[in-house]
Amino acid sequence: MKKLIFTIITIPFTLFAQPEHFGELIIELLNQGSTWNVTFTLTAITARWDENYELTSEYEIIGDNINSNEPSEVTAYFDHILDPWAGINPTFAIGLYKLSAIENGVEQAYFWIDWRTSDGSEYGDLNFKYDIGNKNFRNWENTETINFSYKTIWDITNADLETSGLENYWENCMGLIHNSNFNPRLVWGPYPDENFSVNYYKIYKKTGTGNFNFCETNSGVNWVDDDETVILGPPQANETICYYKVTAVGWQSEESLETDYTNTVDTRVEGSNQDKLNQYNNAKLANSFTLFQNYPNPFNPTTIISWYSPQDGFITLDVFDILGSQIEVLVNEYRTSGLNFLEFDARNLPSGVYFYKIQTGGNTNIRKMIIQK
Repeated sequence: MKKLIFTIITIPFTLFAQPEHFGELIIELLNQGSTWNVTFTLTAITARWDENYELTSEYEIIGDNINSNEPSEVTAYFDHILDPWAGINPTFAIGLYKLSAIENGVEQAYFWIDWRTSDGSEYGDLNFKYDIGNKNFRNWENTETINFSYKTIWDITNADLETSGLENYWENCMGLIHNSNFNPRLVWGPYPDENFSVNYYKIYKKTGTGNFNFCETNSGVNWVDDDETVILGPPQANETICYYKVTAVGWQSEESLETDYTNTVDTRVEGSNQDKLNQYNNAKLANSFTLFQNYPNPFNPTTIISWYSPQDGFITLDVFDILGSQIEVLVNEYRTSGLNFLEFDARNLPSGVYFYKIQTGGNTNIRKMIIQK
């Protein structure tokens, strides 16, 4: 009798591990109670660079909503563009971003994070907490409140600060934020030419319609102007505008050089009758038509649009979407000279980038605004 011999062949198999994320931004909720609805947004403050270190117009504003409809959702995730799996979660680029917590359309807290480095190596995630009960961002260890702070990827992780690989970095590097006292903070980064040895940076400042003047030297790559106070609210009678730009001073081929300027940034600041130009009553401004940036921006659902006209005249003020289609006519009538305001209600419009254009006589001005819901 023949025996039937069964041979069981075991074929080994391997479960290949998925590549791990790195450079992610993670925000975990604290004190959320039984119901919550928070949208975290990243809003670009400076130019942005893509995964090839080239300038990009994309990734300007990114959002992630978590709410109690999904009780397990207590953490928001964003992917850095250099992450191998970028795109699973909302993705941000190489740039300086403002991270905001928005509840019921109101910005409750914010701080800034700087990812502007061409270091392409793998580095750790950035982890933070948001305390819903107290409306505060906290560090991951939950030992300090970090509202209005300036954080960098190279200070928190093992990433190196390198800018030489970023396209046209110096012409696009300057950003302006503010500290907890609302003093302007300039942030720029190292001069990108590796053959240029930087000794220090020179900061130039202009107030109102005056000329740029040398202000101060600085050995680091960010600086706070303690002499000014940033205005974020509606226009004030005595406000003015401050402008800033920076050069690097150092050595190249045994020659002492001062580089070209960075891009120029500006901000509204408090003025005084004694020593600052008044933005609205300055004689030069009185002869020019000016359309101001809406406030707040981004906004939901309303914002204030204002303009200054040196003379009476017929005004048209229209809103357009990003494709150039007219969305709404806000003004189409005769208006008197001086400072004019109106409130724009966008509750019926979806989130996105829009433009508002004003025309009077031979003057046409256009500005961009962002609806963020």
